[in-house]
Amino acid sequence: MRRRTALGLLAIAVPASFATIALAKRMIGSFDAGAPVFEMTGRPVGGARVANATAAYLTGSRIMAVDDGALVIDADSGALIKTDKTGKSLAQLAIGIDAGLLTYDPIAKLAYVANRQGDKITVVRVGDKLEVAQSWKTPAEPYGVALSPDRKTLFVSTIADRTFVAYEAATGKERWRSTLAREPRGVAVAPDGTRALVGYLATGTVDQIDLVETHRPEHIALSTAGNARRFRGRGNENADSFARAAFAVTFMGDHQAVTAFQRETPIQIAGGGERTGSYGGGFESPVTHQLAFLGMGGSYTTQTTAQIAQHQPRALAWDQSHDALYVAGLGTDTILQIKNASQVGIAQGITASVASGKSTCGPDGLAVMADGNLLVWCSFTRNVQRVDFIDAKGALAAAAKVSPGPTVIASSMTDKRHEGMVLFHAAAPQISQRGGLACSTCHPDSRTDGLSWRIDKHELQTPLLNGRVVGTHPYKWDGGDPDLKASLTSTMKRLGGFGITKEQTDSLAAFVEGIPAVRTPTREVAAVTRGKKMFDEQLGCRSCHDGTMYTDNERHKLTGTLVESDTPSLIGLAASAPYYHDGSAATLEALLRDRGAVHGMAETTKLNDQQVADLTAFLESL
Repeated sequence: MRRRTALGLLAIAVPASFATIALAKRMIGSFDAGAPVFEMTGRPVGGARVANATAAYLTGSRIMAVDDGALVIDADSGALIKTDKTGKSLAQLAIGIDAGLLTYDPIAKLAYVANRQGDKITVVRVGDKLEVAQSWKTPAEPYGVALSPDRKTLFVSTIADRTFVAYEAATGKERWRSTLAREPRGVAVAPDGTRALVGYLATGTVDQIDLVETHRPEHIALSTAGNARRFRGRGNENADSFARAAFAVTFMGDHQAVTAFQRETPIQIAGGGERTGSYGGGFESPVTHQLAFLGMGGSYTTQTTAQIAQHQPRALAWDQSHDALYVAGLGTDTILQIKNASQVGIAQGITASVASGKSTCGPDGLAVMADGNLLVWCSFTRNVQRVDFIDAKGALAAAAKVSPGPTVIASSMTDKRHEGMVLFHAAAPQISQRGGLACSTCHPDSRTDGLSWRIDKHELQTPLLNGRVVGTHPYKWDGGDPDLKASLTSTMKRLGGFGITKEQTDSLAAFVEGIPAVRTPTREVAAVTRGKKMFDEQLGCRSCHDGTMYTDNERHKLTGTLVESDTPSLIGLAASAPYYHDGSAATLEALLRDRGAVHGMAETTKLNDQQVADLTAFLESL
């Protein structure tokens, strides 16, 4: 089946009074047009008729419609929760904190849940109670799940070990596996069972995997072509853009699919006229939010994109009976409806807000009910909301009705950390200019977008935060910020927000400091041992990268674009490519063979291939 086909260290705080914030909001509101709600940049990939039905179990989600209620996997608490039609909890089962996605077989009444930290799939019998039926071992860090059309095969993506694995759904026996690129996330299977799609955080692609013959993935580059008229004369029109944060994918029939992603332009203007106090050097937001519609009916894949106003679009769901696609914006607390989604007459529908009073929902899961109405999982408030998009006559309604359910489980975080987590994902004017960026924009899943941003006339790579903040001062790539508060304050200034309170600053700091280290990939023990010996004894790496955090907390003069460079922690190195402050070494091998733009560290250019492989294995184990 061949086809052709950072922001420094976070945003925290310049305190501002609420009166100042309110006045600034009114001033901005008079000239800020904002992002388009739905604006296509090419011809629709759909045809004259609605695409064929696509079962919900062909993709994974945070929430699935079960009977007249819902089944939810909450990443915060790690609990699998069954609710009734009002969102009230009926049964719960502990799976594991930071759990991945779930899918549900409505015939066998079995849920398949990715236990991300436990490296297993938990198969759950769903009835009046939730009971573990089976548990299967997987490669490191399972996340995305989807069943085959006949429900006999379960497909799983794993993050740390970068694999796509097919399991016999009845027994958990592995049938085959394929290798994926870095940071894979959601999985979707076509209704005809011929292909699967996998989304990625940091590659700018989705993978199409042949399920019938080769089982090999083929990369489909997500288009980053923008609408030139929106950026004319503002520094964006000729800049390189990159697709990032494709968390969710879903099929609409056999030959159409859709994924949501961010279009990031890390270098908008360089040289004369650049805005030095910003990210990207330009005057517009360097990030927009997009949908990519993929057509797969012929010998090649067609693609068109649409810009949307939903910030951090994390979840998708398609209602075939009304041909309505729904998109959840985690950062804006809104759900976008797209009418005629699989047809040539695709058009913007209505938008529903799922914010409830002063509470921020954080929608990251959608499920379509039998009547076409929508269930939304609110990851911040940990409740299910029913959103009625269908009127009494069974047609698309002119306005949505939102019915929030009760909180079904407590957060695993302290109140302060939880508030910081909400702020980390907030697309709000107090965080960034016009609410165009959130901390999680360039740190999706609290990680890194893998890009180097134009900041103060330098290209600086988005650093990994996971497990790297506590005890690693000074901060920023040049070590210019002596402590975390100073670092977060300077980041907030660059983001251009109105400012947050001291209490909010403390909460955001608490969240950042508590982000756990990333999972490390599985590597041969003997290779890791040999690599560690070279690191510790032969190459002198410990002279700078020492201690539990693998840093000496000092600045050093090295060749490159910075006068001095901070010694970065090496924790989570496998997930932090590219390398060096400017991202000039694409891989660890490139770094060890001295192919980056920074020089003057350990002498590794004379290592043979086996030694490079061993040292890489050790570094990836940190």
